[in-house]
Amino acid sequence: MSSQTANPEKSAKREYKVLVAVDFSPTSAHALRTAASVMGHKPDQIIVLHVIDKDFIKKCINSRIGTEADIKKTLFLQTKKKLSGFIQTEGIDCEPIKMIVCEGIPCLEINKKAVETGADMIIMGNRGNSGDMKTIFFGSTTERVLRFMRCPVLCIPMEEERKE
Repeated sequence: MSSQTANPEKSAKREYKVLVAVDFSPTSAHALRTAASVMGHKPDQIIVLHVIDKDFIKKCINSRIGTEADIKKTLFLQTKKKLSGFIQTEGIDCEPIKMIVCEGIPCLEINKKAVETGADMIIMGNRGNSGDMKTIFFGSTTERVLRFMRCPVLCIPMEEERKE
């Protein structure tokens, strides 16, 4: 007798996945802590995503810091190490966590990875590390994710912004 027929209730349970987009800012740390228990429910899987902005890679290449391959290799290795430390610092249980580091346009990659992984919800800070002119004219990464996403997006404010 297979395990599916032995316990039909268990086989019918769908895994609840939360994708957390992080940029290592205090707001994204708060978003990661929030993901550990969403509305009192611990997700079956937390997908922690960091997108290395392709424009940053281009700037490094144009500055002749190294070859494209060397720059990408260094950025990916450093980011994976930093992401692992970031998760540990926030005290998140590593068992249900899947780390993803990719390159691209952050708002597009967040949406793409949410669809690819079957995320039920995206959690991200409402304000990250960028504070440039591009944000003023085109909106934040969070705003651009909201424009195109079909699953719920929980935007976490900076902790000092919250009203008691």
